[in-house]
Amino acid sequence: MYSKTNRRNFLGLLTVSGFGLTAIPTLRAQENDIQEESPLVNSPPVLQCPSETGMTVVWAVGKPATGWVQFGTDKEKLDQTAFGEKDGLLPYHDQFLKIRLSGLKSNTQYFYRTATADFKYISAYKFKRGEPVFSNVYSFTTSGDAKENGSFSVINDTHENQKALKLLTDRLALLDSDYTIWNGDLVNYVDNADQIVKTIIRPADSSFAVKRPLLFVPGNHDYRGKWARNLELALPRWELNDLRDRETTRNFAVRTGQLALIGLDTGEDKPDRHPAWAGLARFEPYRIAQRDWLERTLNKPEIKSAPFIVAFCHIPIFSSNPNANGGDILEGAASFQRQAGNLWGPILTKHRVQLVVCAHLHHFNFDPPTPDRTWTQVIGGGHSDKGQITVIHGQTNSGKLEVIVDELNSGKELGRWTFEKR
Repeated sequence: MYSKTNRRNFLGLLTVSGFGLTAIPTLRAQENDIQEESPLVNSPPVLQCPSETGMTVVWAVGKPATGWVQFGTDKEKLDQTAFGEKDGLLPYHDQFLKIRLSGLKSNTQYFYRTATADFKYISAYKFKRGEPVFSNVYSFTTSGDAKENGSFSVINDTHENQKALKLLTDRLALLDSDYTIWNGDLVNYVDNADQIVKTIIRPADSSFAVKRPLLFVPGNHDYRGKWARNLELALPRWELNDLRDRETTRNFAVRTGQLALIGLDTGEDKPDRHPAWAGLARFEPYRIAQRDWLERTLNKPEIKSAPFIVAFCHIPIFSSNPNANGGDILEGAASFQRQAGNLWGPILTKHRVQLVVCAHLHHFNFDPPTPDRTWTQVIGGGHSDKGQITVIHGQTNSGKLEVIVDELNSGKELGRWTFEKR
């Protein structure tokens, strides 16, 4: 999967010194805990946080390392390099490397490869640096509205199930959609970096996001566990320019052709006061902040002009059952998120959003629009070997949006709908 080549001349551009690299504090107990046989490069690249002018590349490493990305519009001439410096210091970590490519052109195909060099500190001015290892050359296309059509694929509630991940990543490769939305509950709880590599960055040993960027929507389980606050090492937050958005860096808005894709974060399925959180949760103010972000975002020209808008959130924000648990009581777990529905639902209706794609319930469900709620809600299935493993995929064509739900265990199509322009 990975190829090693000789050192390239561009390495001369790098100033290698004890001061030249910055370390995110290591999460392993000691560097000595890392086995010598651990692979330097521990995953293919995973594209994330796409925009018209930028792309973030993340990959896993098995020992302390630094890295960079070569890229360009010609596969045979990767004439640009992104070093990922922050405050003058280059990346250094023993689990994940992250490089942001910026200054790109919209609706443009770029080719890229990662470079990884192991780097061991012996003392402040003494270190050992290895030869770089280069990945294969991959490609991606930046987002924008100039292309005619857009597409997306949604998976959810995988909960570390490798059989489900194999089925899903194989189907994603066949669909080849512009974006993969992983709509929450990627894990049961977030315990350590190795778990994240196995189930998210390299699921079922696939290269699922080397070409099609991953759009991560957090689920309630993705906030649980001792390592949850470090999840952004592998699934980085969005870098937003508006200071008003500093509390909503898990939200996203991406335009691809006629489609605008909106990411919302429903958070936990229990109230903040629930004893399970022991006072460590404040999701209720977070949902209020997202209401304001959503209103501003849907008024942005590139989103407002989209003929089709699809929103994604993990927990459903509507239930037709009047007795359903809305996540605001101490007993049980939510089957929908009442606060989020009350805050965001009217805004989605006001802006004529056609579809909200949800998850969480582990079974497929379809809620048609009503006179008071103009958006359709579709819920994807779960991760069980014997239950529903779904892929929801949408594609614009001939001025319409077609959405299909496939169930992979049975091979059956669960539903197909066509949406008109807003």
